[in-house]
Amino acid sequence: MQEELSYHDDLIEQGYTDEEALEHTLRYFPDFSLDGRKPDPAPPPGREAIPSKPVTNNGTNNESFNFDRMMFKAGLLFDNTKDNLKENSKVLFSILGVFAVIVVVYLVFQIPASTHPIEGSWTKADGQIFTFNIDGTFEDGTGNDATWEIENNEVTLTSEIDDDELSIIVQKIKQGFSEDENAMWLSWVSLEIDGDDSSTSEVEGTCILLVKDSDSYSEEIVKYESEIPSWCTQ
Repeated sequence: MQEELSYHDDLIEQGYTDEEALEHTLRYFPDFSLDGRKPDPAPPPGREAIPSKPVTNNGTNNESFNFDRMMFKAGLLFDNTKDNLKENSKVLFSILGVFAVIVVVYLVFQIPASTHPIEGSWTKADGQIFTFNIDGTFEDGTGNDATWEIENNEVTLTSEIDDDELSIIVQKIKQGFSEDENAMWLSWVSLEIDGDDSSTSEVEGTCILLVKDSDSYSEEIVKYESEIPSWCTQ
């Protein structure tokens, strides 16, 4: 019995459960019993020996052990779940942060870079269209590369004309809007070609009226006759 008990106790020390230790011990020592941890006593004189039934751990102790083990596993599961929730929360907040940045960047790009009323297409009396683009480029139908700037009601048009050789033309133009900003008067102040002043009295005296996005110029200019600025002589 001592050998069987030592084997059983050694399994317990190795970390086996009581149920597992009993199962392995009975495999090698079929007569092993935990009932008092003593072998069956000798029968009374004149009586045959009746072996006792092996004790199993199906009673209260086993149920208690299983409950404790279940609670331990439940605790581990709770801790793992809590850690996973923390990690998932970090990922979720990171995704939400990136999404918020994308939305902000999108909204920023939707805001116009400028809201100056000169931007857009303007029609002259002869039907020619001047277009002041939001990116600072200027179009007048000639196909030349040109840019525009405006400061203190003075427009600067800079054009590149490639006719055998490249020429740079800079025009300074006084500008004024109607009250509704749908009409604009332009009066030329100066003209430079490749840095040389090419202004003439004819150029400096020119003043024109343009109407914004107009398909009926002659009909629309009538309502602006009373708003012609004093510096504009058409």
